[in-house]
Amino acid sequence: MFTAPAPGEAPDPGGVIVHRIEPVLSIGNAPLIPRLARIEGFDVVHLHYPFIFGSEVTLLGRLRARRRSQALLIHYKNRLVGERGRRAPFAAYEHTVAPLLVGAADRVCVLSADHARSVPYLRRTSERDPEKLVEMPNGVDAGLFTPEGGDDGLRERLGIGAEAIVVAFVATLDRAHHFKRLDIAIDGLVRLGDERLHLVVAGDGELLDGFRARAAGAGVGERVHFLGGVAHAELPAVLRAADLFLLTTEPPESFGIVLIEAMACGLPAIATDYPGVRAVIDEGENGLLVPRGDPDAVAGALRELVDAGAARRRALGEAGRRKAVAEWSWPRLVERMGTAYEEAIAARRRKEGR
Repeated sequence: MFTAPAPGEAPDPGGVIVHRIEPVLSIGNAPLIPRLARIEGFDVVHLHYPFIFGSEVTLLGRLRARRRSQALLIHYKNRLVGERGRRAPFAAYEHTVAPLLVGAADRVCVLSADHARSVPYLRRTSERDPEKLVEMPNGVDAGLFTPEGGDDGLRERLGIGAEAIVVAFVATLDRAHHFKRLDIAIDGLVRLGDERLHLVVAGDGELLDGFRARAAGAGVGERVHFLGGVAHAELPAVLRAADLFLLTTEPPESFGIVLIEAMACGLPAIATDYPGVRAVIDEGENGLLVPRGDPDAVAGALRELVDAGAARRRALGEAGRRKAVAEWSWPRLVERMGTAYEEAIAARRRKEGR
C-alpha cells in the first residue's frame, strides 16, 4: 500500500507492507506524491477515486511502457462536489480527469449499479462496455461491529437516562465533508420536539463548533452530545449506545460505510433517499428513507420509529444485521475483489495482445 502520512493514523494492518510517502505538497486532503507514477512490478494498480493529484500522477505513469503492462483498477467512491470557491475547480476536474481515469482503467469498481447510473461518464462506460464496471460495495467487519458487547457506559457518562431514545450520527465534520448535513439532523430533532430523544454525534473537524452553536441556539444543546473524534475501534460502543441511526448526508456521498456499520450493530436506520443508499436500506424492512434536505421528513421518520416501540425497532435492526453479514462482511467481499483483479489482468493482457 502506497499512501501519505496522516495525523492520528492507526497501526499498519498485519500482513500488509505500507509505504507512507511524504508528499511534495498537500492541499486539504489531497497529497501530491510524484513517486506514485513510478510504481512498477505489480500485476494490478488499485486506485481509489476521488484522489486529487493521485489520479493525475497515475495517468501520467500509464504513459511509461513498463506501467502500461500493469492492470489498472479504479475503485470509484463518489463525485467531487465542492462548495463556494471549490465548486468550479471540482466541476472542471469531474469533466476532465475523472473520465480520462475511468477510460484508462481495465476495471472500475462501483459501490452500486444505482449509483453508477447517476454519474454520466460511468453510465456511458456501462453502455459501451458493460463488463468494465464491477459492483463492489463497501465492507464491514461484522465481528467488530456487532450488537453484542455493550456501550462501555457511554449513556451513563453522558447523563442520558434509561427512558431516553438515543439517535447516533457519525461523520467527519470538515469542509471536505460538507454534504454530511448534520444541520438537517439537528433541525429534525428540533421540529420533532420530543424531549425523550437525544442525538449523539461522533466526529471532529472545523465545522464542529458551528454545529454545537446551532444546537444550543435551537434550544436542544442539552440533548445533542458531541463526542468529537472517535477511534474506529471505539465506534461500535457508540453505536451500541443508540436505539437507532440517522444518516442525513446528500450526494455526492454514494455509500456511507458507517451506515452498514450501524446496521451490523443491529440499529434500524433513517437515511436520505439517493443512489447508493437505496441499495442498502430496504424501506420498512431495516429502516426508512427520507427526501434530501428535509428536516420535517426527518422529524416524521424519527416519530415513526419512536412510536413503533422498542420491539419493532429491534426487529428492524435484526433484519439490518442479517443483511450486513450476508452482503457486506469482509470475507464475502474479498472473494469478489479477487475476481475483479483477475478480470482486470485478463483485460489488460487482451489489450496488450498477450
